[in-house]
Amino acid sequence: GFSSSTSALFMEAPTIDRKTKDNTSEQQEKGKEWQVRLWNDPMNKREYVARCLIEICSLEDGMAYSVMMHAHQNGMAVIGQYQKEIAEGYTSELTQHGLTVDMAQAE
Repeated sequence: GFSSSTSALFMEAPTIDRKTKDNTSEQQEKGKEWQVRLWNDPMNKREYVARCLIEICSLEDGMAYSVMMHAHQNGMAVIGQYQKEIAEGYTSELTQHGLTVDMAQAE
């Protein structure tokens, strides 16, 4: 009887793990929990905004341009998803450069 009860324990353990993983720890494993969002503003030239995204967030030229255009046309665009510390760094640096950005926790 002893061996069958141990195998039952082993059968139950993974399902418990899987339940908790789906909720939160999976995002923490990826570590990309925060979105940095760019808001359209009337002050900055488009080229300047794209240049800031390239230099500060290390986006490719095409990506920076499409993020900038998306914000221009729709009012807001997500620059990317990052770990909290990185997202905070990008947010403050872009803000210092006069861009309107904020952070939001990723869904």
